[in-house]
Amino acid sequence: MKFKRILCSALAAALAVSSYSISAFADDEKQMSVTVRIEGINKNLYYDTVEVPYTGDNLTVQNALMYVDEKNDDITISGVESGWITAVNDDMQATFGGWDGWLYTVNGVSPTDTVNNYNLSEGDSVVLYYGDPYGVGMQYPEVDASKISEGILTFTSQDTTYDADYNPSISTNPVTDATVEWGTDNGTVSYTTDENGSINIEDKYLTEGKHSLSISKLSENGIPLVLRLAPDYEINVSAKSDESSVESSEVSQESSTESSTTESSQLEVSTESSAKPTSTVSTTSQNGKAPSTGDSSAMTIVALTTAMAFAVILMTRKRNNEK
Repeated sequence: MKFKRILCSALAAALAVSSYSISAFADDEKQMSVTVRIEGINKNLYYDTVEVPYTGDNLTVQNALMYVDEKNDDITISGVESGWITAVNDDMQATFGGWDGWLYTVNGVSPTDTVNNYNLSEGDSVVLYYGDPYGVGMQYPEVDASKISEGILTFTSQDTTYDADYNPSISTNPVTDATVEWGTDNGTVSYTTDENGSINIEDKYLTEGKHSLSISKLSENGIPLVLRLAPDYEINVSAKSDESSVESSEVSQESSTESSTTESSQLEVSTESSAKPTSTVSTTSQNGKAPSTGDSSAMTIVALTTAMAFAVILMTRKRNNEK
């Protein structure tokens, strides 16, 4: 009877350890959906919504970028392991000999933390881009489509400047002399923003349906001076008899939603992430070590097997002694 109690206790302990280890392992493995966009010197290099696996309490911008690097053969993000990005593919920092290099935004805001110290939340949008905001300057265009019924689009930017004591101040400025591409049924037409940051689209190009929209501007030596819109940024023009509303949203960069009344057309500005199904792979943790995914479960199986084998041996010996 004593033997049976010992055997039952051993098996119960083994099962308890197994259940706890498996539960703890399941709790450690998580996923977070984030949108990642990479804008190089001359073009967009990457844009997708990805499910990033991680362990622990937080997923950093560094983790998300390392995942993108790992999953895509055509993307190499140099320096991301250290938290200081020096290049993406062939676009290297200080290409133009100044303070130009790689920076990032999250939901349209420029954090002060390095990529390894900024924690992301579900649905966040990360934009890694090349520029020189502290040298030649950088603007972050926002689209005002409230006068699209007249063919007018206006681009402004919330710009930060610093006084002699490095105190920041923010002002709204037009994005002037920028090249805007408006999608048509036969391709695109090109415009240059005026002193108000506006373009005037001819009626023949204001057709009903979706129109792609992009903006770009380079310095004399080729440094990007504006952050491009997402590659799938679109304006949807629908005819209306009396009233229309204007709505603006973007998946990769937060922008406010505006409403206004016009005379003859409805406008919706929207972008959708070209989310592609991706398989799940493990990403490295903040300390640079790959998170362990199988050790605890393997140890549990070994412990359980050993306990059961030990129990069988004891039962066999007991029966032999009784004989």
